[in-house]
Amino acid sequence: MELNFQVNRTCLYILLFFFAGLMIIYLGGSFSEKSAIQYADMTHSDSPLHIDVNGNKVAYYDYSPTSYSFTVLLLHGMRFSKENWRTLGTLDILLKNGYRAIAVDLPGYGDSDRTTGLSNEDFLRQFMEKVDSESTVIVSPSMSGQFAIPVVFSGRPVLSGWVPVAPVSISSHKLEEYQSLQLPVLAVYGENDNQFRSQVEQYLGSIPRVRMKMITGGSHPCYLDSPAEWHQSLLSFLSEL
Repeated sequence: MELNFQVNRTCLYILLFFFAGLMIIYLGGSFSEKSAIQYADMTHSDSPLHIDVNGNKVAYYDYSPTSYSFTVLLLHGMRFSKENWRTLGTLDILLKNGYRAIAVDLPGYGDSDRTTGLSNEDFLRQFMEKVDSESTVIVSPSMSGQFAIPVVFSGRPVLSGWVPVAPVSISSHKLEEYQSLQLPVLAVYGENDNQFRSQVEQYLGSIPRVRMKMITGGSHPCYLDSPAEWHQSLLSFLSEL
């Protein structure tokens, strides 16, 4: 009788260990599956997307994680397009750090139609509405300052931050207006950008919540001269918003 009890107890222990092992395998598989699903939900495509803005085709990339706190809207300079942010790695880096990253071809550049029948300000505002760009940080190098600066000062939509990279049209607003601008700003410029450096330092440097970043040895498109330094500065700025 006592022997049978010991045998039954031993069998019970074996069964308990067996089922415990199954539970560990099952839960481990569930966690792995969940992680895979979350990774799969980081959507992006090497083929551009297209939307209609005021009857014109606008091309853009949209790299979106499962959830995100900010949308980083990447504009471009006169000799560039949305492709530069893809080849530079900026889109991938922002995505992997949990930010939604959108790179757009401005009117007449890349794969976007030449005219929109809108002012630069209205085009950018309508594009942001079309792609549901909320809690947005605008990155505006060089020529794209003509699009970003009017939106920044209009306050519509309300932005979460602004990253001007030696933008044109800085002097379209008075110094006093920059001194009154209540927006987190990362002002980036190249050490050797003789055309825009002084304006960046004078006007953008007067913004109360500005962080100045000079790329040592950098030219006008300074983010191309030192991509690692550019990405580090951008991610540091975004992490403090």
